[in-house]
Amino acid sequence: MSLRNRIPDQLKIGEDVISITIDEDISVYPTSDYVLLEISHKAGKVNIPKVAYTLRGLVKDDRRLVAIRGFGFKGIGLAVRVAHELKVRESNFTYEMTFDTFDATEPNSDRPVTSVQIIVIPPK
Repeated sequence: MSLRNRIPDQLKIGEDVISITIDEDISVYPTSDYVLLEISHKAGKVNIPKVAYTLRGLVKDDRRLVAIRGFGFKGIGLAVRVAHELKVRESNFTYEMTFDTFDATEPNSDRPVTSVQIIVIPPK
C-alpha cells in the first residue's frame, strides 16, 4: 500500500483553496484519525525542538498520523524545519512522510498564499 493510500480523506488536498482561520502562531486540532498542526504565516518565534519532540511522541508512541500545515513563506519554513528536526532526532526507525503544496487564503483577502502540508505516518 502506498503512503498516499494511507492518508485519511479529510487530509487529501485537491484543487480547493483552504481558508486560513488560525489566530495563533501554532494551532493543534486532534481528531480520532489524526492530529493536525497548523503554523501561521505570521508566526513569531517557535520552539522547533519542543514541537518536534511532542510530534515524535504522537507518531512513535501513540502511533498517530500527524499532518503539519505551514501557511505562507514563514509557515512553510517552520513546517519543514519541524519535519527535519523530527527526522534527524530519530535513530531507531525512519519516518514516512508525504509532502503536498496548496493555496490558502485569509478571510479578508483574495490573494492566495502558497502553503505546504507534510503528513508524518507512523511506522508499521
